Amino acid sequence: MNRLRILLVTLVICMSLTAAAQQRPVFSTYPYNGLSLNPAYAGSLNLFSAIFTNRNQWVNIDGAPVYQSLTAHTVFKENQVGTGINVVRDQVGVHEQYSLYGSFAYKIRMQKAILSMGLQAGFDQRTSNFNELDWFDQNGPYTTAYVKDFNPNFGVGLYYANRDYFIGASIPYILAPSVFKEVDNVTSQAKASRYYYINAGFVKDLNRHLKINPSVLLRLQDDSPFAFDVNVNLIINEIVYAGVSYRFQDSFSLMTQLVLNENFRIGYAYDIPTSDLYGYTAGSHEIFLNYRIKLKTNRRDGLCPVYF
Repeated sequence: MNRLRILLVTLVICMSLTAAAQQRPVFSTYPYNGLSLNPAYAGSLNLFSAIFTNRNQWVNIDGAPVYQSLTAHTVFKENQVGTGINVVRDQVGVHEQYSLYGSFAYKIRMQKAILSMGLQAGFDQRTSNFNELDWFDQNGPYTTAYVKDFNPNFGVGLYYANRDYFIGASIPYILAPSVFKEVDNVTSQAKASRYYYINAGFVKDLNRHLKINPSVLLRLQDDSPFAFDVNVNLIINEIVYAGVSYRFQDSFSLMTQLVLNENFRIGYAYDIPTSDLYGYTAGSHEIFLNYRIKLKTNRRDGLCPVYF
């Protein structure tokens, strides 16, 4: 790695330590994984669904983020109550965070769609092992080499959807606790961010074999500029999903999802950075595996979303 790359890695790590707002991980296949953004999505498919996601960000840069998650949700009470779970591991440099959140959603059947109201609660546990840094000095002013921080949190969401379109709004993490409140008698100024998400999209037939599915995600974060994602997916013969995405001032993405059978789906996304990282990384790779199974106790619902 040349001097410029080493400088870049150092800046990324320092930013993660000193930023005024700690950011939640951003990944690209969320259009196929609504529970990752909104607790009100739990149970919306009227079946059991579990998704494992792995993301390797900024390939070829040491200490770049690695993200893994397992989300699962199902429905009870004749499609009226949804429950879900979201487990996340996020590693950036010497920092590693584990998150565990449970979701509950109550669904109201309306004339043209289903309105779901969601609540989630859980915790984040973040650790930093500064022994992994070459420049850490055991005899320096900062003697703590291993730091652990535990923070509970909760969030809310709304989700309005049918077979043709959806719109959702959520605040997944309402609390904004300090990160590493005090280390070696030095108080940290870093705080976890409060996010506000608005997500909407629709699906439309182009012909017998082809559908188009555009969507948009608006992301508002405390003390940070407004950001957005724009996604367009084509659905071919109900089997192949092929799409592109643009993340404002960050990246372009190519994504796909393949329906293997009634129970299994697999997906992949490749991000091409448009930021200053372009030229220093081979991009970001993301893959997911989705397992679905219909529940015999659930009744069919003509308003139930199929593509979202």
